[in-house]
Amino acid sequence: MKAPAHRSAELPSGRDLRRWARAHTVSTRSRWALLGDVYDTVLAAAVIGAMAAPYLGRLGTGSTPSGNGSTVVAPVWAVLLLILVLTRLLLDPLRRLGPLFLRPYEVTWWLPMPGDRRGLLDPVARAEMSLAVAVGAATGLLMAVVAGAEPTTAAGMILLGGSTAELLLLALVQAQVNDAGVRGAGAAVLIAAATAFAAGVGGVPFPDHAGGALFTASGLLAGVAAVAWWWRLRTRLVDVPDARLAEVAARNLGAQVSLLSLDTRALGRLLSAPARRPSGSSRLPLVRFALRLPRGLRPLLGVAQADWLLLRRQPRRALQLLAGLVIALFPVMSSGVGTVGALVFHLIGGWVAVLTLAEPARRAWFDGGADASWPASPLLVRCGHLLVPTVVMILWTVPVVLVRLLTAGRLPATAGEAWAVLGLVLVAGCGWAGAALRSGFRPTPDFSLGLVASPIGSLPPGAVEMLVSGPDAAALVGLPTALLAAGVAKPEQILLAQLVASAVVIAWGLLTGNRMLRQ
Repeated sequence: MKAPAHRSAELPSGRDLRRWARAHTVSTRSRWALLGDVYDTVLAAAVIGAMAAPYLGRLGTGSTPSGNGSTVVAPVWAVLLLILVLTRLLLDPLRRLGPLFLRPYEVTWWLPMPGDRRGLLDPVARAEMSLAVAVGAATGLLMAVVAGAEPTTAAGMILLGGSTAELLLLALVQAQVNDAGVRGAGAAVLIAAATAFAAGVGGVPFPDHAGGALFTASGLLAGVAAVAWWWRLRTRLVDVPDARLAEVAARNLGAQVSLLSLDTRALGRLLSAPARRPSGSSRLPLVRFALRLPRGLRPLLGVAQADWLLLRRQPRRALQLLAGLVIALFPVMSSGVGTVGALVFHLIGGWVAVLTLAEPARRAWFDGGADASWPASPLLVRCGHLLVPTVVMILWTVPVVLVRLLTAGRLPATAGEAWAVLGLVLVAGCGWAGAALRSGFRPTPDFSLGLVASPIGSLPPGAVEMLVSGPDAAALVGLPTALLAAGVAKPEQILLAQLVASAVVIAWGLLTGNRMLRQ
């Protein structure tokens, strides 16, 4: 039967293409595959429900995990602060991934086709909005469990969390359509984090019982705003150029491949935003000061100046340092973490800060032309890469150590104790810098070999080396101060251990990838 003439002249829309592809995909898929998906979903829901059931019992009790009474802010405000800082840290990588994207075969087959493109990105946006609402609702439930809120208040917090997450996703979509950054959404999240911290320090009680109406009204208002925003934004999705969609698709494919192969180095390079273009010439203060040094030592400050310019032109690095500081201080701000939890949080926070400062060394490893052009030995150039991380990590270690001593009531009372604290801060900062060098210059494992069979499935070769290289040095150098953060040791007791650990890690970082040093 022949289609009418007016129908045959019409070109298929993006929605028609998706409907046709979905129908043919479903027709070629076996029923057993669908049954497997249902089984995986039910099993995952059962496991998560069994893990969450003991904590959901706290709803309405107003009880939180008991602590040691030495917290800076209330546990609920501390958890909210941590969530907001991590959210701000994730906005830029999500913007790098789209957030709206097409799969590579969709870019290859669908974008070149003529016709109306409306409906091509709508299903992707709706699916991502549903995921954002689910993640936000789970975050609201977590906050309700921590606060021990009443069921009505918990429902309001879940609604507010889902609506807020949807607003953040729409802000990312708006930025993608306009080909802009996420400064507005990022500033709003940082303001909310500063407000939460001020409320916690000021002793403002969290509205966990009487705030049900407030949370519900705020959630409804945010939901209505999100729906209105999406209704205006959905008609502009066709304005995203094909070149940008192809670029985002390639970046998502690279991120997926890097994640499946456990190549964390490549994943970080894909998600990191490029350095901001300079708006003017720099005064290069370190280079000017280097002119006063002997000729053989001048490259040290030249390398440090280049590293500082790179880090300064990536504003996200400051946020990552802040996130590491909040993670490291979370056991001090919250309660019920325990000794082991304090150790883990301190090491994770230090590792996040180390990853921030490893970027110059990481770039030098991938492209060694700049380092090879310095009139100095490779070892001396690496010592130059050590200077900026040393200064920054010393400044990062100061609040970590002092806040812990302050909350524990163990501030130095004598000159000897004060010198021990000062020496610990200096030596620990130098050790963290060595871990940054170790992370940046670690050699990339060979992933070209066949898969390695293991009890948990097939793994790519070098997976364990890629996951362990870098965190191993950070764990070694951070263990002494982690014992201090956990409250099981004093500065004068761990100073010698910190000195040995830092010396080992610095030498480790300087000699990592020694094949480059032999050239």
